[in-house]
Amino acid sequence: MLYGYGVYILVLFVYFYYLYPLETFDDTRYGALSHALYFALWPLDVIIIYVMLKKTSLYQWVYRFSSEFIRTLWFVTTIILLDFMLRLPFRVGWFSFSTREGIRTQSFLSWILDTMISTVLFWIALFSIILVARICMKKWQSTWGWRFWLLSIPVVVFFMYIQPVWVDPLFDEFQVLETGELRNSIEDLTDQAGLEDVTLLTVNKSEKVSTYNAYVTGIFGHARIVLWDTTTEGMDTNEILFIVAHEIGHYLYKHVYWGISLYLMFSLALLLFIQKLSKRWIKQDNFPSMPSFKVILKLLFITSIVSMLVQPFSLYISRQMEIAADEYAISHTEDLQPALDSYRQLAEQSKTDIKPLPLIKALRYSHPPIQERMNRILDTIADTETNS
Repeated sequence: MLYGYGVYILVLFVYFYYLYPLETFDDTRYGALSHALYFALWPLDVIIIYVMLKKTSLYQWVYRFSSEFIRTLWFVTTIILLDFMLRLPFRVGWFSFSTREGIRTQSFLSWILDTMISTVLFWIALFSIILVARICMKKWQSTWGWRFWLLSIPVVVFFMYIQPVWVDPLFDEFQVLETGELRNSIEDLTDQAGLEDVTLLTVNKSEKVSTYNAYVTGIFGHARIVLWDTTTEGMDTNEILFIVAHEIGHYLYKHVYWGISLYLMFSLALLLFIQKLSKRWIKQDNFPSMPSFKVILKLLFITSIVSMLVQPFSLYISRQMEIAADEYAISHTEDLQPALDSYRQLAEQSKTDIKPLPLIKALRYSHPPIQERMNRILDTIADTETNS
């Protein structure tokens, strides 16, 4: 499998570098190679779990410990280390390439620190999930899936609530948007939309990247619209206002809440599916305490495969949300030329593939490609001119 994976990577990068019909506003192959990297990492979770299932010596040693807590701790640590080591060459290579292309401005030390923080957070999350899942399997062998799901609901909601306040600041510095023309113009937009509880922030991204972005995040009282400082410094006010109008659309349509709800629905269906599969495996398990890690690996393997299969559907839903937010911004913007310019700048700065092949779009894009978004604006401009 590992040799096959190596050939797969080679074919990927040769195809995307030499043969892929890239359309971009830049003269590099950055957009095509970003596709290659994405698909190179795509099956890695499945491969790691498969290798551990075949090479049981990688984790069987954890049974030397008597405490199930310590066993789970070392088991998860093994997975995290394997994942980290296999991904590290890709991450370092892409860091070097994106720095050379001018996309990334971050120092290597700062990048390593961010990578380590992300790895620790992933380790904590995976450890908690596996430990609680094993306890649920032991206590409720035939109904553990939906009970685990019920326990996860408050955790997911709580995390979404605290993420903007506690997690995001671990990586970046946030500040309240300065008083001035831009803030006044944005507040006019939020007032017109009837939004009274939105916090306007900027995040210091210029020390890490040169690209532009903005996003809406948070639930309940922590809702916020965040502008990257690269955006506020590199775009004109009218261009920024169109991007903010897009984010207001997300907020008004409650896309964050829809995202959480859809995630919980999918996780319930997945848990019920693997719960049904796990009954026989748990029954055949010879371990007297909690279900063995072989059972856990089988469930993780199935989960990874199902997640890969469902991903195009989740990306499609995400693109529909982005289209709805785009349409809101277009309908609430009088002069659409700055909007057109903003999308072009986004594409130029990120060196993205503006018109990917349909399969690439389906398997990778959470947003509509830039060319589609620009065409939507051009069609609106043409319709307006015709009607006038």
